[in-house]
Amino acid sequence: MERLWGKIKELLRYKISKDSFEVWIEPLVYQGYEDNTLILTCPNQFFATWVRDNYLSLIKEELENQDINVNIKFKPIEFSTIGATGQLHLPKFSPTQLPHPKLCSRFTFDEFVVGNCNRFAHAACWALANEETNHSKVLYIQSSTGLGKSHLTQAVGNHLLKRKPKVKIIYVTANEFTSQIVKAIKTGQLDKLKRRYKQDCEVFMLEEVHCFSGRDRTQSELATAIDALVDYGKTVLFTSSKLPREIPNVNSQLRSRLSSGLIISINPPGFSTRKKILDRKARSHGLELEESILNYLAEHLRGDIRQIESAVIGLLAKANLLNESVNMQLAKEVVKDLVGEDRVITIEDITRLICRHFKVTQEELRSKSRKKTIAWPRQIAMYLARHYTEASLEVIGKEFNRDHATVIHSVKRISKQIKESKQLKNQIRFLMDRLEGQIWQD
Repeated sequence: MERLWGKIKELLRYKISKDSFEVWIEPLVYQGYEDNTLILTCPNQFFATWVRDNYLSLIKEELENQDINVNIKFKPIEFSTIGATGQLHLPKFSPTQLPHPKLCSRFTFDEFVVGNCNRFAHAACWALANEETNHSKVLYIQSSTGLGKSHLTQAVGNHLLKRKPKVKIIYVTANEFTSQIVKAIKTGQLDKLKRRYKQDCEVFMLEEVHCFSGRDRTQSELATAIDALVDYGKTVLFTSSKLPREIPNVNSQLRSRLSSGLIISINPPGFSTRKKILDRKARSHGLELEESILNYLAEHLRGDIRQIESAVIGLLAKANLLNESVNMQLAKEVVKDLVGEDRVITIEDITRLICRHFKVTQEELRSKSRKKTIAWPRQIAMYLARHYTEASLEVIGKEFNRDHATVIHSVKRISKQIKESKQLKNQIRFLMDRLEGQIWQD
């Protein structure tokens, strides 16, 4: 079975880009074959999740004629391991090696696409990586899955290593940290583990801290460890899908430590940022997308960054398998595969959004009032209705109790001012993002 995995790897080498193969497939290690399941291991949970989301289907394609399952799981390279004598052995950090080999070299600041959704987080991590003294050395990054918090975390580590090759970095997930604590307690080596933690750590990066929920003993030990690291002026970086106050079943001691530094949230990327990410991902795979295709994908892919990368890979795969050039039809098929059929945006959808955003009622929009606080939202609603729907000018006018000439005037006015005012352009883009987001999330 190990030989079969070797053959599959070679086949995958020709199906994906060289960079993607070296980063995500080459590190996969054959672990065994049990219960009709091929078991592969990788360095960490993030790695395992990414491979499952993006490459598991390709691996299964090579096994489609065989009744074999595939299990991708992480086998942590632990900060502590128990030797045959029962003694706790900790790794020796070499100036020529990564203190923790789980840092992915691809995750750098140069590869991170900055937009309004993540600009503050990027700036804070850059300051942390450059050890700027006017910023907190404790940072907490919160975001939903796939928005870049792990990328930024590892970018900090990679940048520090570039600047200071001897820096001692510990990068672990909450589950790995818990495993280390449990093993140390069982072997009576907890005090030794904590002492070495202080000595062999200058930068502590802890992912997925929301997973400490309900783990009382680990919470207490973590809070103590954080105190020691902060007291010694170490750099500490946390990531989580929840803010400290939102994590359930966490004692006040740990919650206080998690909240002690700078807390930053990363929001989903807007249209312009999604477009930049798509362009960057496509170029990294040797593909230059036409502007119309970039715009279409950015308009419709409203999930996380992994979904965007999946779209680029899917587009390339379809083009290669069908022996076609990348075109709009393939882009539409990829979007359909990822997010399903388009849902039509209606005038009713637009009206609801405008009322909520500008704090007006539907009755006011349909009224004869010419007050700016009502007329301006009405004109924007007409512009959006013309942009998103196939309704005639007469139908749009009827929805707002106006004639078709008023609709034409409104559309022309908003179109003209969008070109002249960056502020209005951003406002319209924001409303479009919100409108499309509501449709996809329904």
